[in-house]
Amino acid sequence: MSKRIPIFLGLILVAIAIWLLITPTRFVRLFIERLDNLGYDLQLRMRILTEKITPVSPVAIIDIDDKSLKAIGRWPWPRSKLAELTDRLKEEGAAVIAFDILFSEKEINIAKALLDTLSKKNMANTALESILRKSEPLFDEDSIFAKSLAENPTVLPIGFLPRPETQNQLPKPLLTLTPEESRELHIIKALGYISNIPILQQAAKGAGFINIFADSDGIIRHAPLLIQYKGGVYPALSLQAVLVFLGENIQLVTPTYGHTKELEGIVFGTRMIPTDDKGQVLIPFIGKSYTFSYYSAIDVLNRNIPKNALLGKILFVGTSATGLGDLVATAVQNPFPGVEIQATLVNGMLEDSFSYKPAWTFGANFVITVLFGLIAAFMFPYFGPRILALLIILVPPSLLLLNNWIWHQTGYILSFLLPIFLIFAIAILNIIYGYLFETRRRERLKEMFGQYVPEKHIDEMLKTTGNYGLHGEDREMSVLFADIRNFTTISEGMSAAELVDMLNTFFTPMTEIIFKHRGTIDKYVGDLIMAFWGAPLKDKNHARHALESAIDMQTKLITLQPMLAERKWPEIKIGIGINSGLMSVGDMGSRFRRNYTVLGDAVNLASRVESLTKFYGVNIIVTENTEQHQSRFVFRLLDRVRVKGKKSGVAIYEVICKKTELTTEQAIELASYHKALEHYFAQRWDEAEALLTQLQQTHAETKIYRIYLDRIKEFKAHPLPPDWDGVYVHATK
Repeated sequence: MSKRIPIFLGLILVAIAIWLLITPTRFVRLFIERLDNLGYDLQLRMRILTEKITPVSPVAIIDIDDKSLKAIGRWPWPRSKLAELTDRLKEEGAAVIAFDILFSEKEINIAKALLDTLSKKNMANTALESILRKSEPLFDEDSIFAKSLAENPTVLPIGFLPRPETQNQLPKPLLTLTPEESRELHIIKALGYISNIPILQQAAKGAGFINIFADSDGIIRHAPLLIQYKGGVYPALSLQAVLVFLGENIQLVTPTYGHTKELEGIVFGTRMIPTDDKGQVLIPFIGKSYTFSYYSAIDVLNRNIPKNALLGKILFVGTSATGLGDLVATAVQNPFPGVEIQATLVNGMLEDSFSYKPAWTFGANFVITVLFGLIAAFMFPYFGPRILALLIILVPPSLLLLNNWIWHQTGYILSFLLPIFLIFAIAILNIIYGYLFETRRRERLKEMFGQYVPEKHIDEMLKTTGNYGLHGEDREMSVLFADIRNFTTISEGMSAAELVDMLNTFFTPMTEIIFKHRGTIDKYVGDLIMAFWGAPLKDKNHARHALESAIDMQTKLITLQPMLAERKWPEIKIGIGINSGLMSVGDMGSRFRRNYTVLGDAVNLASRVESLTKFYGVNIIVTENTEQHQSRFVFRLLDRVRVKGKKSGVAIYEVICKKTELTTEQAIELASYHKALEHYFAQRWDEAEALLTQLQQTHAETKIYRIYLDRIKEFKAHPLPPDWDGVYVHATK
């Protein structure tokens, strides 16, 4: 059957995939983005599951957890307690202390608040006021905390706003963009901010924003490292912590394409962090939550942590306490501590483990989709449902593993999910098409040829485009007739039921042999089997397969004799005739009854030579048309004959055996016999008669020797005409 239709349908699916990739339609772009995100999430989770997580990291988290709140009290803690925590962290060897907690409001000074209350209520007390005024510095929590921040390598957070609202003051930006750079670069722009109170902000070594934006599906995969506000470029908290740790400044990687600058990364020291044009990076997750070391704040304060556990580390102070936890939905887990995202970003910067999508990613994804789509569209129609089902099971994980390998080796992130869906869709399409159309075609072929050919023939016919049986055609083929000898005599001594039972017992193994050797059953006529080779499937070795069938049929008949005798049935012997040549084959008959059969002179000749098997006393006779070029078999030239209805003579042969089975005695006998025939056809009667007489004496059961001895005797008595061509005329069928 033609595969053009499923190939065409597969190409339509490829075209749809291409359209999905290039169309500017918003909802389609959103769909492709979601698909890419889903593919990235699957790859990320598989990578986390399959890759070994580095147990030692230069980052740790100081957690203000439920345990700490229970020990110290409700949040917020006095800033003097945070100052104590900061000093303890420095004592433990912290390299940088970054707070993921915003201090945008002043801490109330209890002494000053009490003085104000006394004044408002006219409850002045000179002695008490004196004591409270002297005590004010002791309760100035902000100053205490600011002193600790100033004496330690600390970084505070800031938050940028999408609205023009400000609170407190921003620190100095890392970089200042020119008006032209601000227009050309697509770094995220903020309209407002919330910062820490000035006394704390000025005391810290730096500040960084804590803004992280979810994708359109609400999942956090990216994090900005830069945000611009009024031309100034500010770092993320994680980036600022690393800059303080390394003592480096940053530069932007902004190559010019055409006449426009594009942001491609950030450089500090020898490190280059690839970013998108907005200054965002893919968060380099290395595991689920709590992958990094967490230390309870109360344990730090109580000196209840392992020695040197915090030595030389960048520490993030955050909270996971119930009701206070900064928990977000990420590509690896939902919920995921926000403070651990900051730690993950720092780890990625120090380990240089960022993945990214370069500018040519779209082109690569496009080529991958088209390439795999075209391969599937052109190849899948030639696969059966089992192979297609296997491909559906194996291809997706294989492509995901390939993508994961590319990611691991290069850091590039490609999108294999659309090609996977495309391959899946083309496979399902071909399975459905095969079920709806191939199954129907199989049923039609089975209905037409099921009684003629074996099951495997029908499977092969389904793979080709032939219009079997609908039109007759002429082909070079071989045809076989096998007939039970003396069937009339056999049938006279049996009941109808016994006769039918015996014929079924005979026909079944004979048919199996014909099917085994790629033959087609034409018909059963009484005690006769007619079969042919070369149709409906073409067979260039049709003659060989017919000969093999004939030999196996005679061999099988020998093994059947004990069973026939056991059932008290008469012995069965068959004569087989084979001829090869041009024949007409097709679905022939009337509108009432049709038959897939062969017709022509070559068919008639096979029938005639089968009837000669009894005359010559042999089991298998083939014509010269079948015998030629069959070097695997051993033949005995029987005669040159002209059968009834034919004007020209034809050489006929007895099939002795396969060449590998020929014995030495048989070879000597055949050589002597063929030498006798040479004398016979040369009319050297005495020489022929001498050899034949010798053969007849040693092989009395071979009828052909007696036939030729009788002919020679006749020819000696009645001389032949001068134009004698050695052809013997058989006047009967």
